[in-house]
Amino acid sequence: MQYLIRAYRRWEYKVALWVMVAALFSLHQAEAHSPAPTFRQSVQETKLLHKAKQQVLQARQQHDTLPWRRAHIAAGKACQDLWRHESAVYHFRRAVQLSGKNAQAQASALQLLGSALHSQGDTGKSRQVYQRALLAYGQLQSLAGKGEIYEKLGELYGSANKWPQAQISHEQALQVWKQLHDSARMATALNDIGMAHQRQQHRSLALYYLQQALAQAQRLHDSTRTGETLRSTGQVYQELGNYEVAASLFTKALQSLPASAPAATRANTLWVLATMQDSVGQSVAAKSYLKQALKAARESGSKVLLRAIYFSLSDLEQRHGQPAAALQALRQYTALQDSAYAEQRAAQIADLQLRYETEKKEREIELLTKDQQLQQANLRRQKLLRNLLGAGALLLLLTVGALYRGRKQQVRINRLLQRQNAAISRQKEALDRLNQTKDTLFSVISHDLRSPLSSLYSLLSLLSLGTLPPARLAAHTERLSRTLDSTLRLLDNLLNWSSAQMQGESGAKPERIRLDILIEEALNLLAGDAERKQLHVVSDVQELLVARADLNMTRLVLRNLLGNALKFTPAGGTITISARRLNSMWEISVHDTGVGIAPAVHDKVLGQRGTHTTLGTAQEKGTGLGLRLCKDFVERNGGLLSFESAVGQGSTFRFTLPVSEGALPMMPFQVVRSQEDEAPAPGETTAEASAAAG
Repeated sequence: MQYLIRAYRRWEYKVALWVMVAALFSLHQAEAHSPAPTFRQSVQETKLLHKAKQQVLQARQQHDTLPWRRAHIAAGKACQDLWRHESAVYHFRRAVQLSGKNAQAQASALQLLGSALHSQGDTGKSRQVYQRALLAYGQLQSLAGKGEIYEKLGELYGSANKWPQAQISHEQALQVWKQLHDSARMATALNDIGMAHQRQQHRSLALYYLQQALAQAQRLHDSTRTGETLRSTGQVYQELGNYEVAASLFTKALQSLPASAPAATRANTLWVLATMQDSVGQSVAAKSYLKQALKAARESGSKVLLRAIYFSLSDLEQRHGQPAAALQALRQYTALQDSAYAEQRAAQIADLQLRYETEKKEREIELLTKDQQLQQANLRRQKLLRNLLGAGALLLLLTVGALYRGRKQQVRINRLLQRQNAAISRQKEALDRLNQTKDTLFSVISHDLRSPLSSLYSLLSLLSLGTLPPARLAAHTERLSRTLDSTLRLLDNLLNWSSAQMQGESGAKPERIRLDILIEEALNLLAGDAERKQLHVVSDVQELLVARADLNMTRLVLRNLLGNALKFTPAGGTITISARRLNSMWEISVHDTGVGIAPAVHDKVLGQRGTHTTLGTAQEKGTGLGLRLCKDFVERNGGLLSFESAVGQGSTFRFTLPVSEGALPMMPFQVVRSQEDEAPAPGETTAEASAAAG
């Protein structure tokens, strides 16, 4: 202000005008958010403050946190309205402390505290408090709260002339209001961004954002925001030196203000309009606007604004040769300055006295509270001692119980370890048997699959030469057919064995099947082999045998047992298959008049002590897997496999399967081929028929 006076004295009117506009903007921002209270408002706010402090004392005596915090917030707002910013800071801080873990209450109290610190002039602490409030609103996911804090930070940075930071904060607020679709707040944010660009001399950007703010305010039919935006746009044109456009915008801003607009806003607009009229030489209009501004400033109760307008009026009267009027205005300016200082001091003294009385009562209450706390502490100590004795006895009992339980658990663990060791030993033995089986399989595959392939290759080589006589060709073909037939059975057993190993114990799928049909199917399948070896096959199965077992597993068992009987029975021998019922089981027997099995190898036949294989009566080769698979498949279906044999007297193999009770099916069970299908076609070898059946 001293620089302004010196500028006027040197008649540097242009420079003085720029300073006045800057002071106007700062004054407008301050007055818009916290206008000075009038006398009537001061009386009302003082009553509210006294009532709020009484509520603070009552809530403190009752130790009720919620009313206590609310009373401090009410007292802080009353102090803020009375411009007692130091007291407002105190009450808002107490409200923050009483918020505890209530995130919403703490965020609101921090916002109020930041505003009070800003009004007090402590911008550094105000910014820190606003940052804490912003973090709290972020944790609450409150976009509206974050938008308000961004606006407050923009005002804070603007008051400290940190306009780049102010611009960023207002832009962040704009993004929040866009997400919330709050058009009114968007208009305010656009206006603030434009003014931040104007302060950074970015006048083109300032006009761009102010035009958007004006369009938004006009769409909302918000005359207050429209007036503010017009006034801000006028300031930009004023800086550009286009005073006529600026004066027109200020006039429109004044006309757009509603009757309910704050008196301070109307006074500021009239003051700026008077300055613009004075700058273009319209002194009469400028003086008229200044007098209207004085009236509005008196209504607002802002002595700061009233003082500034009187100073402008004094300068205007002096420059236009009216010394008496200029002196009168200057006296009013000086008187207002003195009274404002006196009122400020009186308010500070009253506030200090009220704080002293409040703190005195709080100390008295605190002493009474401490006495109560001492008594409660003695009671708590006695109760704690009693609880400790009880807890000690309980802990002793728990320790004894834990030791006893630990002992029992140790015994149980030892038993479990013994069982696990035994299971590991059994698994090791089974693994050794599996490894032995694997080695056998690999040797069978590497040896028995090579022979038929070599024979087939030799026959194809002879055929390609074209010199093989028909008799030798027929002999080679017959031998190759027998070899391939043996190989197909070998592959069938290997595939079934690998499938059983992969499926494990749960591989069987029991269903109702007709054993008589399956026996007939197996006999038809092996009829060609029996005819070739001149064997007589007899079936004594005369009744319907309905059992519950896996269809494919049962087929393989029958095929392998009959195949072994054919293999080890010489020409002219007899193979008999029969069935009988033993309670809830069917027993199927396959008897042959073959070479029999020596007693020394009985344990090896079913794979109990490793695999065992012997050449057949026609030098047929085997793998040693067939009977082992039969035993495994029968047991998986709930039956048993056994045999009787003597050397030179033949063998009898028996297996059992569960009987399936109930009505017979309307049609035969699943059979791969009928009897007519099993008979070899003319020109088809027995091996080819067997391969087709597999």
